[in-house]
Amino acid sequence: MNEHFTHCSKYRILRQIGQGQFGRVFCAVHQAGGHLVALKELDQQIPTRKFLRELRFLLTLQHQYIVSCQALEHTPTGRYLVMDYCEGGTLRSLMQSEIQLSLFQSLNLIADILTGLEHAHERGIVHCDIKPENILLSLDTTGWIARISDFGIARLSQEIDNVHLNDTGSPAYMAPERFYGKYSPASDLYAVGVLLFELVVGDRPFSGLLGELMSAHLNQPVNIPNTMPFLLRSIISTALQKLPARRFASATQMLKSVRLAAEVERLTQGSNSPLLIPTVVSSPLTSN
Repeated sequence: MNEHFTHCSKYRILRQIGQGQFGRVFCAVHQAGGHLVALKELDQQIPTRKFLRELRFLLTLQHQYIVSCQALEHTPTGRYLVMDYCEGGTLRSLMQSEIQLSLFQSLNLIADILTGLEHAHERGIVHCDIKPENILLSLDTTGWIARISDFGIARLSQEIDNVHLNDTGSPAYMAPERFYGKYSPASDLYAVGVLLFELVVGDRPFSGLLGELMSAHLNQPVNIPNTMPFLLRSIISTALQKLPARRFASATQMLKSVRLAAEVERLTQGSNSPLLIPTVVSSPLTSN
């Protein structure tokens, strides 16, 4: 058996399921309880202070729409964060699958994310790397539930002027100010706006290499299709404003607009939000 699939303390590693900010992520089973968990390996080259920051954030953020940390495991082979296991995989894997999400379902997923961000922002924590790879999915009888993961480069709002430019995040989802090392809750809302655009349109508003993405986020207007419902266009337009002060004032404010758009869509389409659960779902991954 490969050394990566050995026993880890009271957990038995089953397989690698992804690559996180600080190392590999494994699916494991608790040998006594039998429940599945995700073990997030902490690379030995990563300074202890860095993973302790993420652990601190995760222990602070106990919320149904945020992937929580259950424990910190030390073994002879390394250190691991014991995380919730999300059987639905990542939002990216869902977007790349043959499953077609309705607008109502997409808006509900965005509402989950905003509810999680509302909780984090109220506690002074800015995620700084919202993207489909960092949104994990759980399943219930109504369908998919989105949960925010990977707070590896998250920042406390009071330290937004004391940042490390090497912890940049993902340029395709970065707000204009992020390219200059600035962070605020509005930066997370911009990323959610990009994500909402991608869910609805099927592609991100801007693409290209780093320099091209930076220029587009800073200067290029967002081309929102006229076929999109007016309220949805208004939400995306507000979230993707170049200046943070012109975006939604808070996750709570954006969440209200998204919930309204979802209700309008439900009434218009007569949707009861059914979602057929596939018999086989993608293996959960974590962020790059």
